[in-house]
Amino acid sequence: MKPEIKAERLIAFLEETAVYFIVKAENIDRDRYFADRDSRNILDKTVNDLILSIVDIAEECLKNKKLSIPDTYKDTVLACHELLGEIVLRIAPLTKHRNETIHQYLKMNWQNVVTVKKNIPDVHEFAAKAKGFLMAK
Repeated sequence: MKPEIKAERLIAFLEETAVYFIVKAENIDRDRYFADRDSRNILDKTVNDLILSIVDIAEECLKNKKLSIPDTYKDTVLACHELLGEIVLRIAPLTKHRNETIHQYLKMNWQNVVTVKKNIPDVHEFAAKAKGFLMAK
């Protein structure tokens, strides 16, 4: 697959997943999150998908400029600072929430959902900046 097509698909997936997350999180509070296993699984999986998409997009940005890809998710996102600007400083901390969520630190998961939900505007801004960078000819 051509790099620009892959990048386009990743960005579209990130944007769609951010909207899906907001819809699914809309009527979920802490008590329902803990009581409703289906809702909890949907939100946890979507947090994982969002963060992995961000990292994949960051990797595509780095590959585009033939830069090396760091070893950690957070460092990969931060390595895009010169390419995408200040948004990476707001997005990079979200990567820690993926590990906490995926490794089932249950007490932390609700706070991760809240944090990611609060940062969805940054996710959209990251997607827009990455799209502008990767689609520029």
